[in-house]
Amino acid sequence: MKFAILLTVASMASAARLDQVYLPPHSAASGGANAGLQTPFASPARYSDQSFAASDQTNEKNHAEILKFENEMNEQGYRYAYESSDGTKAEQEGQIIPGEAPEEGSLQVSGSYSYIGDDGQTYTVTYTAGENGYQASGDHLPTPPPIPEAILKSLQLTASESKYNSQKSSYDADAGY
Repeated sequence: MKFAILLTVASMASAARLDQVYLPPHSAASGGANAGLQTPFASPARYSDQSFAASDQTNEKNHAEILKFENEMNEQGYRYAYESSDGTKAEQEGQIIPGEAPEEGSLQVSGSYSYIGDDGQTYTVTYTAGENGYQASGDHLPTPPPIPEAILKSLQLTASESKYNSQKSSYDADAGY
C-alpha cells in the first residue's frame, strides 16, 4: 500500500515538471515576454518550413491597410471615417445637443459600418445613439416577430380613452361602485 502511494506521488511530481508545458514554436523568435524560451522536446527538424510559410500567408491575408482616414473635431461635435483594403468601412458623426444648464447636454451620434463576411457578402449596419439609446438597422440583423392580433387589439383598447378613463381607475374607492 505504501508503495502505491509513493508511486502515485512520484507520478504526479513528474507530470508537473515545467518542461511538459507547451510553448508556441515561434516564442523565442518573437522577442516578446517569452523571448529566449524554447519549446519543450522540440528540435528545429520537428517543424517544417512549410508550416511556417502557411502561417505567414495567413497573416498576410488577415493584414489590412488603411486606404482612407478622416478625423475632424470642433466645439459642436466630431466626424470620422475610414476605409481599409479588406473592404471594411466606417463613418460616424456626433453632435452635442445643449441642455438647459451649461454643464448639461447630450451627444447625438449617427453612423454606419460595413465589412465583407467570410461568405463574401458585404454586411452594412446603420445606427443612431442618443437619448433613445442605441438603435441599429441592417438587412442581416434579426427583426422581432409581428405582434399577435389579440395582443394588438388589447393594446389598442388600453390606449383608447373612450373605453378607459386615464384619470380614474376601477380600483379607486370613489369610482361609484
